[in-house]
Amino acid sequence: MAKLPSAMEMMAAARQATGLDDFGDELFREPFEVLIGDLNSTAELTELGAKRAYRRLFDTLCQRLMLTEDRKRFPAIADEEVKAPIFVAGLPRSGTTFFHNLLSADPANRSPATWEIMYPSPPPEAETYGRDPRIAAARAAMEQEGFMGEALQAVHPFDAVRPEECNFMWELSFLTVNYSAWWEVPNYTALFYRTDPTLIYQEERKVLQHLQHRFKRDRWVLKTPAHNRSLAELFTVFPDARVVQCHRDPAKIIASLSKNLAIWRKVFSDKVPPGAFGMLELQAESLARMAAFRERPGMKDRFFDAHYVAVQADPIRELRRCYDQFAVPYDAARLQAVTDWTEEDRAGHAKGPRHTYSLDDYGLDAAAVDQAMGAYIARYGVQLER
Repeated sequence: MAKLPSAMEMMAAARQATGLDDFGDELFREPFEVLIGDLNSTAELTELGAKRAYRRLFDTLCQRLMLTEDRKRFPAIADEEVKAPIFVAGLPRSGTTFFHNLLSADPANRSPATWEIMYPSPPPEAETYGRDPRIAAARAAMEQEGFMGEALQAVHPFDAVRPEECNFMWELSFLTVNYSAWWEVPNYTALFYRTDPTLIYQEERKVLQHLQHRFKRDRWVLKTPAHNRSLAELFTVFPDARVVQCHRDPAKIIASLSKNLAIWRKVFSDKVPPGAFGMLELQAESLARMAAFRERPGMKDRFFDAHYVAVQADPIRELRRCYDQFAVPYDAARLQAVTDWTEEDRAGHAKGPRHTYSLDDYGLDAAAVDQAMGAYIARYGVQLER
């Protein structure tokens, strides 16, 4: 079992590499230390997996140092307002990535690209955004870290210029669901779930302030299924937010999600636990919390329900319905840009690797899914795909 250097040794190496000393808010320290402890005791990393994990975490430490320095050098970053962002949430594998990309294809919207999440310092500039040298650096890092493998690409296409999820921004605070997905880190996972999500969203807002400082559009469009369980905290930090909740038959989702997690574990370790990683219970609980939050006064008009079958049948129609729900203006030119993207995306999927999965592979069946998710299916009229 390969091991990483200690947390203190990695922090010292990051300070030496950057010439900087201030990591900013101490929020990151305990989760980082607990994470390294788990990686060295329970994750059972291979030699290659340890190298991949080290590269990821070391780069993140360096970027945290540099972000802290940037806020000192450019104090106006702290004055940036993040206005009325649209968050895409809902069950993982329910079309959240597609709808996020759909919104991102609108030239009026701004979504965080993978490269600027990985290397946000200094703040990206509009004039050089599409040719920033950090794009190549991010692609090289992703290749080394295992993100570009065919199995992962079939499940969730990665590229430096693609829009990416909020939980990748959360890595900069070392409080993210990513680490529990990639590695067997039980102590870290327990710490993450007992941490006040408000603190994580405050850190995310800082990153968004940074990224928009020299490159703004009308609104941010953001995404992660991890928002499901923490909407109260999300709205505390982003009080004018709107949320797209994606829906799909859970019987299609749980097997796909479980396979996704198994593939991730293989990137770093030969140890892949059997079963569905507890996802059925975790996702059912998150959906119940989301449903309860939506019952609060004033929330009805702040949510749009995007049903997978309807979105796949006519994505532009559903985008227009979403914009109408949120009173977001649009015009023919912007819709045409989104239409062009959908045609390119479908062509790309037709050529890409296939993602196949079955509930049987993870010790589940439709009856078990319906027992856990029946209330969700009935509440939102989710169309079954069986």
